[in-house]
Amino acid sequence: SFPAGYTLSSSSAVSSGGSLETAPASYSLATVSCGNFVQHLGDTGFGETAMASNSLVSGHDNQGFDQVIYQFASGAGASGFISGVQALAGRCRSYTATDNGATGTFAMKAAAGPSVAGHPSVELEQTGKISGTVVTLDTLFTVSGVDVFGTASVGLGTAPPATPTTGTLNYDLMKRQAAAAVLG
Repeated sequence: SFPAGYTLSSSSAVSSGGSLETAPASYSLATVSCGNFVQHLGDTGFGETAMASNSLVSGHDNQGFDQVIYQFASGAGASGFISGVQALAGRCRSYTATDNGATGTFAMKAAAGPSVAGHPSVELEQTGKISGTVVTLDTLFTVSGVDVFGTASVGLGTAPPATPTTGTLNYDLMKRQAAAAVLG
């Protein structure tokens, strides 16, 4: 689904493992700090029963993509995650975040995203500057039953890639997950 020139980042693959998680959320979206949310998005700790994520990077233009699937115990849990992200964006209009010891100021906003295969979505935009470099993440979260699919296009000092769209990538991710469930 990704354009030529993008490769899987060797350090990016995260998975909750082969059994369902049962621990309560480590990061409540109602109270987590903006910086902690950004730092832990794409990892475990949001009350999910399972998750997997990875990143793809381009070696030549400082662009990339991130993908994540969070599975919750119920459809209400998945929808609650999306509602929590929207509320978090409302209180994180401006925040500071730290990366590799450098601190920067960022802005976050959320809005209804395009429907993906008839499923509702939310677009989360984050922009800021850290160590003199403008960072832009455009993430689309799509809810389908108990799953939340997320794809981000990322730009470091440049605009994020425009194609393929995050909606197309979420749809492809949904199809791959469904095929794996049937074959598994």
